[in-house]
Amino acid sequence: MSPYRVRTEALADDALVIVRGGELDPGTIRSDAVAAHARFGAYGISVFAAPDEASLDLLARDRLAQFDVLVLMTAGAIRLAGLTLLPTFRRPHYTIVLASLDRDIDRLLRCENVRRANPHYLRERDEP
Repeated sequence: MSPYRVRTEALADDALVIVRGGELDPGTIRSDAVAAHARFGAYGISVFAAPDEASLDLLARDRLAQFDVLVLMTAGAIRLAGLTLLPTFRRPHYTIVLASLDRDIDRLLRCENVRRANPHYLRERDEP
């Protein structure tokens, strides 16, 4: 087991964070956090940061094309809920740390969020 590799950078409070491709499902969040704990020694879920709409569109087209819905939050909303947002691995990857698993999953689910249809979902499926 090795700890999360953390970058040294700050994400503005108004930056968008793609918390999930697909719905905010507590069971999936728990499963992902438990898997992260087994691998890195801390509960957390992987997310992507998008400082602007162009970055969001690129992520939706590339890494998240298999999802029809994206759940977005701001970095500020995540921090306001008392959760830690770590810049981990390669940009634009971040980890939301869920130090107290059940309590923090509940905090995450209560964060202000926006569900947005992924405009690249069907198009990516239709291409040869």
